[in-house]
Amino acid sequence: MDSSRFSRFLESFKTFLLSRLSREALIFAFFVLLSAGFWLMQALNETNELEIDYDLVLDNVPEGTVITSELPSPIEVVVRDKGTSLIRYYAHFGSRSLTIDFSQYDNGGSYGRVILPHSELEKLLQPSLDASTRVVTIRPDTLEYYFTRGVSKLVPVEFVGHVEADAFSYLAGLKVEPDSVTVWAEEHFLDSLPAVYTVSTSLTNLSQTTVRQVPLASSKGMKCVPAEVTVTAEVDVYTEKRVEVPIVGTNFPAGLTLRTFPSTATISFRVGAKDYKTITEDNFVLTATYEELMALRDSILPLQLRSVPDGVSQVRIQPETVQFLIEQTEE
Repeated sequence: MDSSRFSRFLESFKTFLLSRLSREALIFAFFVLLSAGFWLMQALNETNELEIDYDLVLDNVPEGTVITSELPSPIEVVVRDKGTSLIRYYAHFGSRSLTIDFSQYDNGGSYGRVILPHSELEKLLQPSLDASTRVVTIRPDTLEYYFTRGVSKLVPVEFVGHVEADAFSYLAGLKVEPDSVTVWAEEHFLDSLPAVYTVSTSLTNLSQTTVRQVPLASSKGMKCVPAEVTVTAEVDVYTEKRVEVPIVGTNFPAGLTLRTFPSTATISFRVGAKDYKTITEDNFVLTATYEELMALRDSILPLQLRSVPDGVSQVRIQPETVQFLIEQTEE
């Protein structure tokens, strides 16, 4: 901007300030600010309520002492006071903390339970509040925690819930890691604790191997380390396979043998992809004993499998029956 344009701008601004419209705008703004000031002073003199969050801190816990229950944090404290006092709490940025001195409630035993009622919490809160401030509510209204000294046990973990693959897959395995956790609690409680269970978990319609972090279910006064386990649901895809299996006679007298028409049967089955190559005709047995054949009224033999390997399903035999002869063999 050159000097002539700047001079014209100053002249226009000076004219505006001296105009009637400018004076009216300034008078209006003055009264707005004055009204806001009166409203603020009146609001600050009124009694109001304010919610303040406090993070709980447990201090002076002796070495070797384990807190076996979690303290709720933060707690919500509703206070009542005049606005002039409450504005100080508004201006306090960051989290507030409430320190609980463990040594003040230590019973000296190997384990214990500490209960802090509303009255005790209010007494602990008072140093952080103005003398005129009153506590209206505390949520939760009562705090409790359990502790133990050096009493622990390694306990197995058991999964609780439902795991299911989709229609084209199957559950090949379910693994929980770690399979055992360290539990801290009262000694008599540990003596009767056979296992630790996961929270009920549902994994359904799985099409691939799935891994989940699952918390452990715990009781009051009990602490698990770690507090959650890794559950792996191993899912495999089904595939179809066919093998040719010979039909064999067993328990025949000397000089006799079984001949069937045909001499083999086709076994169709569903198997997981990871076991496709390992499952062969050697895993299936099609046999008929001499006694079974003698009990038949005709020469038609219904085929039945004597064994089916693990991981195999929907087994079908083709043909389902065969004709047979019992032949004399040359000795």
